[in-house]
Amino acid sequence: MHRNPSQVDKASDREKRSPRRAANLIYGVADPVPVSSLIPLVVQQVIMLSVDLIFPVLIVAAASGTVEMAQTAVSMMMISMGIGTILQAWRNGPVGSGYFCAHETGTPYFPASIMAVQAGGFPLMCGMTLFAGVFQSLIGRIIHRLRILFPVEIIGLIVMLMAITFITYALPNFIGLDAQGSVSLPVSLLSVTALGVIIGMHIWGSQRIRECSIVVGIVVGYLGSYMFGLLPADKVDKFIDAPWIALPSLDHLGLAFDPALVVPFIVAAFASSIKTIGNLTTCQKVNDDEWKRLDMKSVGNGLFAEGIGTIIGGLLGTMGQTTSSGSVGLSVATGATSRQIAVGTGLCFIVLAILPKIAALFAIMPQPVIGVILMVEIAFVLPTAMQICSSRMLNARRLFVLGISLTFGLGVAMVPGFGESFPLWLQPLTKNALALGTIIGISLHLLFRIGIATHQKLVVEPETGAMDAVFVFFRECGGLWGARSDVVSRTASAVAQCIETLTEFQLVQGNINIDASFEEFNLNVDIEYTGVLPVLSATRPTAEEMLNDEDAFARLSGYLVMRYADKVNFSTKNGRCSLHLNFEH
Repeated sequence: MHRNPSQVDKASDREKRSPRRAANLIYGVADPVPVSSLIPLVVQQVIMLSVDLIFPVLIVAAASGTVEMAQTAVSMMMISMGIGTILQAWRNGPVGSGYFCAHETGTPYFPASIMAVQAGGFPLMCGMTLFAGVFQSLIGRIIHRLRILFPVEIIGLIVMLMAITFITYALPNFIGLDAQGSVSLPVSLLSVTALGVIIGMHIWGSQRIRECSIVVGIVVGYLGSYMFGLLPADKVDKFIDAPWIALPSLDHLGLAFDPALVVPFIVAAFASSIKTIGNLTTCQKVNDDEWKRLDMKSVGNGLFAEGIGTIIGGLLGTMGQTTSSGSVGLSVATGATSRQIAVGTGLCFIVLAILPKIAALFAIMPQPVIGVILMVEIAFVLPTAMQICSSRMLNARRLFVLGISLTFGLGVAMVPGFGESFPLWLQPLTKNALALGTIIGISLHLLFRIGIATHQKLVVEPETGAMDAVFVFFRECGGLWGARSDVVSRTASAVAQCIETLTEFQLVQGNINIDASFEEFNLNVDIEYTGVLPVLSATRPTAEEMLNDEDAFARLSGYLVMRYADKVNFSTKNGRCSLHLNFEH
């Protein structure tokens, strides 16, 4: 089979294209950020990421540790988060996705870490965390071979579950819901006020005002909380008593290993990886207005960077880490996704590790501030997930995958005790809406693939109505395969144009056989018939040629086929012609 060189070059050019900048971005991933904008953007990221620093404190409490050990755990977590965030933004070599996707305390690791410190103290937790980091790094090296597990609808599901998970934290803090189910009116009013300030500045303010909107909302939340007594005195005292500078202690460092904890930490690493895949999907999409599918190489490098960050956490005596959905949502909300912000955020955390007073300010974050930050993140992440899911033609199979998976994910968040009914080693999965929903989604996706024909055939008689049959055929194929509607439309147009050329210029004898096949990243069409090959031109005929050359119309038809398809191969033998059209998906 002969290859059309010009078409191959066209496909290569498409692969090398630069991402199309989204209209709502102020600073894209590669854009420089002026210092005057960089500082507030970094500050609001640091404040948001500091919310989950409570988890190392809870782990120390579970191990009956001292206050000093808790402070050390938080400081070490800051250092490992800072290094991980910088590594994640790195774009050279095998480490780093190249995107601003900040690292935070790895909540998927929390249940397993509790088990470890209760069974063997900090050395065991550190050793198992290091093991989990190595495991996740290995996942990053092979993830590109698992692309069949992550079609676009599964990616959209992951992002949607992340947003839904936030709701269970956002709403109680936003309205001041206590353990008895009572709503705090002062908290609710302050939350609405702070959110209103952010929305107003973001929608009607200038670019500079938009960049600072989250920071201003946070300041309003802190000041309002202090004025209305929403900051308890003991929390204020912790801030006052904290020293300005102090080096963390490394007394509790050590490494141990227990085979009984391998499964819980592997489950935690897998759950963290799923979350990161969703976060990096969002990063890729918001930085490319023409995003079509996941860049698995970038994801693999990102998982590798996250694994290294978790390894560093184990060596420093703290828990594992994961990428922050909140940070991604915040960057989308502000339109600032530059790698410079990632570097600034990472360095800021490393510096804060030796500034306990500043770190204490984050640790006493009041309910309205937490609730407002999470609400802003949800407002931007959830619609993004919906866009990803709706980018495919949703047939019954895909609707079942999404519907059932979302139901179980929501069940974890809404049904008390659902996840706790499973064995303890499995609870890092069953108590995590994101992990459970994703596992079910992938499982159903693989199950429902059984019995789906990857090849569909159509025999076309070169007569009136043939084109209509072609469009109906590909519309049905697209629905069966769940292919993108734009690719299906382009495929149908190319094949219809080809058939019209063959019939109009009497290049075919007898019927035309069409064989269409689909896999996740390609839609292929083979056209076979008896006759003569059409003229497949990579150059459009000029207006003068159209007037003076009777063959120009044939070349125009061939040119249109070449424009529709990404690659065209053709061959002929003993009067039997074969055309192969490839459409990237």
